[in-house]
Amino acid sequence: MPSSTSSSEAAAGVPLAKRRAAREPAAEPEIAAAPDDGLIAADALEEAHRIIPERPWGRIALSVLVMTVALVAIWEGYWRYRMYEPGDMKNSSSAWAQERRRAVGDATVLIGSSRNFFDIDLGVWEQTAGVRPIQLSLEGTSPRFALTDLANDPNFRGVVIADMATPQFFATAGGRRADVLAFTRDQTPSQRFGHRLTNAFDQVFAFLDDQTRPREIWFNQYLPTRPGQPPRRDPFKLQIMEADRNAELWRRVADDESYRQQAIDIWPMTAGRRAPPLTEAQVQAVIAEVRRDVEKIRGRGGDVIFALHPVEGIFLKAESTAFHRSRYFDRLVRETGTIGIHYQDHAGLQGYRLPETSHLHPRDAEAYTAEFARILYAERARRQAAVTAR
Repeated sequence: MPSSTSSSEAAAGVPLAKRRAAREPAAEPEIAAAPDDGLIAADALEEAHRIIPERPWGRIALSVLVMTVALVAIWEGYWRYRMYEPGDMKNSSSAWAQERRRAVGDATVLIGSSRNFFDIDLGVWEQTAGVRPIQLSLEGTSPRFALTDLANDPNFRGVVIADMATPQFFATAGGRRADVLAFTRDQTPSQRFGHRLTNAFDQVFAFLDDQTRPREIWFNQYLPTRPGQPPRRDPFKLQIMEADRNAELWRRVADDESYRQQAIDIWPMTAGRRAPPLTEAQVQAVIAEVRRDVEKIRGRGGDVIFALHPVEGIFLKAESTAFHRSRYFDRLVRETGTIGIHYQDHAGLQGYRLPETSHLHPRDAEAYTAEFARILYAERARRQAAVTAR
C-alpha cells in the first residue's frame, strides 16, 4: 500500500529543472504586429496610438475662425440694432460688492431703489459738489438693509442719501436684491477675478447682457395664464450701467414707444404684488429701526438724508393715497430728525420727463441731479447754521 508520502517520493525521481518548469506559468504569446491601419491592441501597450491622417488642418482652422467671427458679428449686430450697447456693465452682486467695499470713511453713499439708481447721475453730482457718490441702490429693493449695514460699520462716517419708494421702504427691510450683502461677505477671489474679466468683455460686446440669454427671452414672452391665475411679470431691461454702477434709464425705454408701453403695462402687475398698507405698530417699528441706524451714523460724525423722487401714474396714486406722505415720509423725517427732500416741495425738482412713469429720462436726470445736489447741500448748510446759532 502506498504511504502518505508516496506523492513526494514520486516527485523525488523528477529532475529539479522539470519540477520548476511545471510550477512556472506558461509564457504569453507574442503580440501580433500592428495592422496596416496603424491600430494596436489597447491591452498590448499602456496607451493606444493612431496615425493622424493627412488633412489641410491650417485651412480647416482658418475656416472655423472665419465662421466663428462671422456668427459673433451677426449676433452682435442684431443686438446693437435692438439698441443694446457695449460698455453696459452687468448689475451683478459682484458689482455691488465692489462698490460696498469703497463705502468707508467720509464717503457719500446712495442707497435705495431704482429711482436713486437711475435718476442720480454720479458724474453730474461730482461736477456740482466736488465729490463722486458711491452707488449702492438696487432696483426693487428697500434701502433699510443697506442703512443698517452702514450703521454697523465702524469704518463708515460719511453721508447717506436714502431714496424712499414708500411701499418698498416700509413693507420690507430688503427685497429682491437684498442677498448682495451676504454675497459681499462670502465673495471668493475667483468671483472677484471673474467680475473683472466680465467687465473687460462687456466693454467690447453688446450681446453680453442678461436679457439676451435664451432663458430671459423665453421668460419675457407674453403667454396666456390659467383662469384665475394673476399674470406675473418682472420689468424688462430698463437701465444701462457703467463700471462704478453709475446708471441711467436705457434710451430704448425713452425712444421706443412700443418697448416703453410694455414697461408701463408691467407696473400694475408688480404693484399688485406689493404688501398692503401697514398697521400703526408696523410703522412705529420701522421708524424705530431707522432712528437707531441714523443715530449710530451720526454718532460717528456722519449724516443721513431721505429723498422721494418724482413719479407719475400708479406710483403717484399709491404715494398720494395708501402710502400718503403725511403718515410715512414726513413722519419718518420728523421722528428721526433728518433732512427730507420731497420733489413736491421744490419747484426745481418738478416738470421732468418720466417715460415709463417711474424714472427720469436720461437727459433730464442730469439736470435733476444738479438741482437735487444743490438743494441737499443748501439744506445741510442751513441746518448746520441753525445748530451753531443755538
